[in-house]
Amino acid sequence: MAIAEITRDLVDRGEPNALDEIDVRIDVHDASRLEWSVALPLPSTRALAYTIEVEMEIPSNSFARHTPWDQMQCFTRLDGGEAFCFDADVVTIDALRRGAVALANKMARASEGFARHCLVAASLFTRMPEEDLEGTLTVWLEGACAMAEEARSKLVLPHSMDRVELTRERGLVDEYVSVRLLEMLAGAERGLEVLRESRSPHLQDFAPIVERAESRIGEALERETAYRAEKGYVCPDPSSPQALDKYLERASRLKKHFQEVLFLEPEVYKVAERLHHWVAAFVALVASTWAFIWQLALMKKPAASSTLSSGIVMVAVIAGIIYATKDRLKEVGKLWISGNVHRFYAQRVSRYRAPARRLAKRDVIVSVRESFDQRVQLRPDPLNPDSGATVPATLIRYTHKGTVHPQGKLIAGGVRRVKQVFRYDFSPLFARLDDAVKQIPVLDRETHRMRFTEAPRCYRFPVRVAVKCHARRWDEDVTVVLRKGGLDRLERSSLV
Repeated sequence: MAIAEITRDLVDRGEPNALDEIDVRIDVHDASRLEWSVALPLPSTRALAYTIEVEMEIPSNSFARHTPWDQMQCFTRLDGGEAFCFDADVVTIDALRRGAVALANKMARASEGFARHCLVAASLFTRMPEEDLEGTLTVWLEGACAMAEEARSKLVLPHSMDRVELTRERGLVDEYVSVRLLEMLAGAERGLEVLRESRSPHLQDFAPIVERAESRIGEALERETAYRAEKGYVCPDPSSPQALDKYLERASRLKKHFQEVLFLEPEVYKVAERLHHWVAAFVALVASTWAFIWQLALMKKPAASSTLSSGIVMVAVIAGIIYATKDRLKEVGKLWISGNVHRFYAQRVSRYRAPARRLAKRDVIVSVRESFDQRVQLRPDPLNPDSGATVPATLIRYTHKGTVHPQGKLIAGGVRRVKQVFRYDFSPLFARLDDAVKQIPVLDRETHRMRFTEAPRCYRFPVRVAVKCHARRWDEDVTVVLRKGGLDRLERSSLV
């Protein structure tokens, strides 16, 4: 089936296109970092203003003093299914990389679509006809394989005029296409697993469909594994931990290599540092004026000859107090303004520009004002909120006010969204936590004696992410569960 026919088939089936919708997600990135991401639509005519607010409420007894800016990483990149023109004459490394990323986005959509149909079929409240389910799953699988073959025919096949670096890039594209196809097939298999384990009363009707779909996935996997072996690419071997490690490392490097073409170039400065000299001059002017006025007052005070010595001592003491107060005024003034600048404007200003290889003028795509606020609040004791007892908690609040600027050239190139990714490192907290494992006394029912069992010691604190745009609001609330060894998981229950 041709790729154009597959695409038309998917459109006729009414597949939802969520690329233009705001998407908010919170996940555990690794053992120490929490990640939240926000995908925003790239406007075509008017600038899009938005606000991101993040609150992290950490119990004060587990909190370790740190600078929030040192713990957070920010990335901004283009997102969305870029238009992948198979008939384009791809002659540059940058175009090859964009084509590979566009294919990866479409593969991801195919995997999500396959899983979504499996989830709908597994529902207890819907009844999907067998022929519709099998036809749709087949379309997703055939579409993914067809996209991989078409991409290889246009992006991988060498041209006679290719330079050495271009030939090498084509080889990387080929390997990346293979990795993305394997991931799509893995996602499809997980979708079938959900359908197989469902409690739907129609599961028996779907069993032959699941079996045939698994057979198609296995055939596609076998072909791709043979292709990788023929090309000399690293193959995941379940009997070899070294081979699995090499495959994961290679796949990670390929992903970073190709997604780098999507990242915008940041220009970041801290407002307090920019205002440092102006603030210092202002507070020095205020302090000097105050000291000069007191000097004039002392000079006009007459001194009697009989009290000359005592008058000199008094003038010296007063002058010392004046100059000491002057220095304190300067320091307090600078600290107050630098510590409260976020209340008037922001602590940090960032601009994200398109790289010159993408837009020659390096236009600003996103401009942002950011601030952190940290304070201690008293919360009611959760064991008995009405008792009047309180528990101190340190509230870290991050405010991000940004504007996404319209860019017609990027939209014409197929870009639909801008994705902002934030990662916050909680490793300073781990040293304050108790042992990872606690000994709990329990009754041994066989011997009727006490014995000890090990139980993990977990800590919990809520994290809330809210996005406001065009009078609408998107909220994501989670509870972060961490241990002394690092972040463990997220609990997505409602928070009080």
